[in-house]
Amino acid sequence: MPDPEKTRAALLDPAKDYGHRLADVVRFLEATGWRQRIKGSHHIFTRPGVPVLLNLQSERNGKAKAYQIRQVRQTLERFKC
Repeated sequence: MPDPEKTRAALLDPAKDYGHRLADVVRFLEATGWRQRIKGSHHIFTRPGVPVLLNLQSERNGKAKAYQIRQVRQTLERFKC
C-alpha cells in the first residue's frame, strides 16, 4: 500500500490529475476517515463533518477520472482533510 502522505501530496498536485490509480485513491480516503459505499461502478465517500460527497469511478485502464481527482483535491483543501 502506498504511503498515505505520498498519496496526499500527489493528490494535491494539479499536474498529476491523470495518473492516479483508483485503488490507491480508495485506500487513501479510507485510511483518512472517509466511509465508502459502492453502487454499481461508483465509489461514493462520505465523512462526518464534511457536507460533500466524493464520487469516484475508474476508467477502462483502472485509473481514476481526472475531473474526479480535481474534486477530491478541492475537497481536501477546502475542509483541511
